[in-house]
Amino acid sequence: MQIDKRVYVVGSGKSGSNFTDPYDCDTYVVNCGNDLVMIDTGAGISPEKICGQIAFHNFLPSDIKYILLTHTHGDHVGGAAYFKKLTGATVLAHPLSARYLQDGDFNKMSVDTAEKNGLYPSGFTVEKCKASPFSDGEILKVGDVEFMAVDTPGHCSGHNAYLVTTPEKRYLFSGDSIFLGGRISLQNIWDCCLADYVETAHKLECLEFDALLPSHFGIDLSEGKEHIQKAVQIFERLGIPEQAFIARG
Repeated sequence: MQIDKRVYVVGSGKSGSNFTDPYDCDTYVVNCGNDLVMIDTGAGISPEKICGQIAFHNFLPSDIKYILLTHTHGDHVGGAAYFKKLTGATVLAHPLSARYLQDGDFNKMSVDTAEKNGLYPSGFTVEKCKASPFSDGEILKVGDVEFMAVDTPGHCSGHNAYLVTTPEKRYLFSGDSIFLGGRISLQNIWDCCLADYVETAHKLECLEFDALLPSHFGIDLSEGKEHIQKAVQIFERLGIPEQAFIARG
């Protein structure tokens, strides 16, 4: 599904548009001219459905040169090893997430906890995958598009958002940090931290962008920053933004 001149949604589960596997996060592809950059990979349960969406837009897997991961929860990285093998792309992630994924550390990724409590199908796992660190403030340039990593803890450790600058527009791919309406996603896992979430909201408010593209629950292509500002306003009143619940299965 093409949503803007450069941006396509090629995967989306029940917490989005629900046209690939129900457990998939929203998976994006950015057209950088001759090459593509993929942001997150979905759960890896039915990756061929995402491949079908890529082909529908007349792209080849080999066109994907980089895969950027927002964090290592299963619905975002379950397909990482599959797509790395298929495309030959370089996988980039927050330094912590890169290590979790390479080590197959299901505890740090909270994959074991989520599977045990029914958030993923029984027996769900994430294959180890080589990933390189992409640290806060670093910039990747692909064609005429720039991707800047933004360290955004709160939802979990090792979480990056990506500020993407094209000749036409600036996009913030916020992962699971802040969603439309200023909502957030607090979970009972070891590395979810409300104080970090507050810092993240203030940090994102300082960025300049037009479009907000979270990993679930819709996008805003023109007034994206308003949703970040709403979260900041609630935090500043000593409140907690509305919880975004992820519906899967």
